[in-house]
Amino acid sequence: MKSKSIKYALLGGLMFCAVGIMTVKASSTIVTFSVDMSTNVLLGTFVPGTDTVSARGTFNGFGMLNLVQDASQLPEYIYTNTVNDTADTNGGALQYKFYDSNLGSTGWENPATGQNRAALLPLTSGASLVLPTAFFSDAGAPVANIVNFQVDISQQVNLGNFVPGTSSVEVRGLLNGWTGGVTLLTNNTSITVPGEPGNPVWQGSYLVTNSPGGAEAFKYVIQPGTVWDSPTAVNQDGGQNRYFANVAQTLPLVNFSDAPFSAQSCTDVFNVDMSAVVLADTNFDRTSLTINGSFNGWGAGIPMTNNPAAANTNIYTSSQTIRSGAGSTIFYQYRYTLLSNPASIVYDHLNGINGGGGNRFFVEPLSITFTNLPPVFFNDAALDDYLTQPTPVLFSVDMNGAVGNDAHVFNPSVDTVYINGQFANWYAWAGGVNPAPAPPGYQMVEVGTSTIYTNTIAIPAGTPVAFDYKYGMDPGAVNGGPVDDEAASGVNHYRVVRSTGFNPYVMPVDTFTNHPYAEPFFSSVNTGGANLTVGAAVAGKVPVTWLGRPGAHLQSKGSLTSGVWLDIPATDGTNWTAGSSTTNGFMSLTNWPSSGSTFFRLIKP
Repeated sequence: MKSKSIKYALLGGLMFCAVGIMTVKASSTIVTFSVDMSTNVLLGTFVPGTDTVSARGTFNGFGMLNLVQDASQLPEYIYTNTVNDTADTNGGALQYKFYDSNLGSTGWENPATGQNRAALLPLTSGASLVLPTAFFSDAGAPVANIVNFQVDISQQVNLGNFVPGTSSVEVRGLLNGWTGGVTLLTNNTSITVPGEPGNPVWQGSYLVTNSPGGAEAFKYVIQPGTVWDSPTAVNQDGGQNRYFANVAQTLPLVNFSDAPFSAQSCTDVFNVDMSAVVLADTNFDRTSLTINGSFNGWGAGIPMTNNPAAANTNIYTSSQTIRSGAGSTIFYQYRYTLLSNPASIVYDHLNGINGGGGNRFFVEPLSITFTNLPPVFFNDAALDDYLTQPTPVLFSVDMNGAVGNDAHVFNPSVDTVYINGQFANWYAWAGGVNPAPAPPGYQMVEVGTSTIYTNTIAIPAGTPVAFDYKYGMDPGAVNGGPVDDEAASGVNHYRVVRSTGFNPYVMPVDTFTNHPYAEPFFSSVNTGGANLTVGAAVAGKVPVTWLGRPGAHLQSKGSLTSGVWLDIPATDGTNWTAGSSTTNGFMSLTNWPSSGSTFFRLIKP
């Protein structure tokens, strides 16, 4: 079993640290923010001259840009400021919120959508953008504005999601309570789009009632079949919906799901390795695995099949002919159901339901019409993230001076202590719901009179190598099992079995405490990032790649036995832009000079 909490890489006798070349896009927009604080003043939650209101967002790492009162707007309480946004790329999206210092740690506003406010930045570097004046938390008296909606459905005809003469398009969103059949668009037969057949544009004008400049969220929907629009990241707010502010306007013409028309057909073969699921989930229905995606309008799942004669019978495959066009982005997701409950769906990438941030994606190659995607593990759960055989593990806990969260002081003369955890299916605690004696084998035994209590437990095959557990006392040994008294409910120890080559694997000694230890761990299912690798040197540079996910970044050091690690926070997955998209996510890349001796590692603080 390989260690994953800290990874090093070595090539040709040298270890290299990644801090190299970053792809830079134009990032300069002069943005003017403004907010109306009148309602807050009226409610006494903002005192002019004493309190401050600030704009916080992607443009400043959600730091503070204090706004100043606009004297020309008196007696209104309009606060404004202008900044050069060099953090968000031109043509990209800006997200932000206002913050009222009067409200302390709860000073964030809550726009009408419940998400960050969002705006599309101009393509030209150095251009200006004046954002609409909004009331703090969209708390102004509602006003009605006419908004013109328009969408191009040509590619949806290609994909079979829209049938000319039968299908229609509507808008669902905050403006109509996400209700269908209310805000219908009509096909404008006077509009043609160069290079596209027929008249693909659907339009409609509707009154939108909200606080002035208030945040609005919506999506286009094709009927029948309720095919939801899946906008790309630049056109999404924090809830994966399209966005606009409540002012009279004509929204830009967009492609449904931001999918441009293409006459090119691409055959894509999707492959998913279910080995870890077969090992860990005995309830997995092998006949139920499907693929869903933007290519079928997130409709009914398309069955996937395995090859019983293959070396790995757990790889399931589906071949799809997609008229997506070279360079277009395909979103997709694997799903299966449970033998015990066919109505219960298990989703690949836990939060990736119909357009959520966890969906897999890839970009169709520019000059290739056949793509055989490499197999990926369901939920990125590789076999080495699980114990493939029953594994004995020695647990130890020091009960010297132990005090439960119920203030009970451990008395070794009369009290007993137990372990509970994921590997024990979290049996019922004494005194809780349906209490019962602990199952045999989970009581800890004192080593002599050392106050160290131990137990060797066979962890079942299929258990993740990183798991939660917790200790509990049985005061007076009256229950035959522990009460949940070490720490607050749900606050557990978290440790990792890093090798199956020991009998038993010895865990470090724990302390009975209300602040249990969480061992650092990188894995394919722990989204802090990992997969740190070093390639062969080319032209004096060594390519270094890692799974660039938020929360993990690089450190470098000249020697493992001396000196300190140099932190390189710019390589965090939220900041680093050099690399490429893969079916497992964004693979960060940098190039490091191949001279000298440098160690590097990935950390997740």
